Amino acid sequence: MVSGVSAVQPHFFSPPAKKPAEATAAPDKNKPAEQGPTTEATLGELTEEEKILVEKLKKTDQEVKAHEQAHKNAGGQYAGSASFTYQSGPDGKRYAVGGEVPIDISPVAGDPRATIAKMSVIIAAALAPAQPSGQDRSVAAQASAARAEAQAELNAAPEEGAVPEDGAEEDSGSAVATGRVNSSGLAAYQVSSQAQSPETTSGRILNFIS
Repeated sequence: MVSGVSAVQPHFFSPPAKKPAEATAAPDKNKPAEQGPTTEATLGELTEEEKILVEKLKKTDQEVKAHEQAHKNAGGQYAGSASFTYQSGPDGKRYAVGGEVPIDISPVAGDPRATIAKMSVIIAAALAPAQPSGQDRSVAAQASAARAEAQAELNAAPEEGAVPEDGAEEDSGSAVATGRVNSSGLAAYQVSSQAQSPETTSGRILNFIS
């Protein structure tokens, strides 16, 4: 199963209304938006309201991309490529206003130890941004539940090499003590900005939303 972490849920800004004389033809949806650098001449043609909107879009773009990058870096090998939703500003440039990073939250079949380590990475990825969203926390909760289940499975399994109770040997009047495997589930992971291949990130997509 694949879940996902997304940055900001798409939030589109309404451009200021223009006077009838300033109205322009609707853009061709089939024509890619030009993303050339904003020149001083272009900025000079914008109204004060449009300049304010451009600044808001720039800020949102930076926040969205930083949020997604935090998820991707912390998710390492389990995270895929970030995708974004864009809005065109009055200056003709496109700004990210939403996005998501797919991440694999499936347990490792037959290996509770590996599942514990994997879920720890996913929890860290979900909560990596400075301001995790409700969806981010939801994904972290799913991974936490899967980690707890794997820990319970590990605790229920007999320790390898343990001596059965009726066959325990005593040394100086003391029985050989046997203990349970104790795993904290915390695993070091390598931060990676490499995207996971699409083949490993197909499935149901949930979003990390900030």
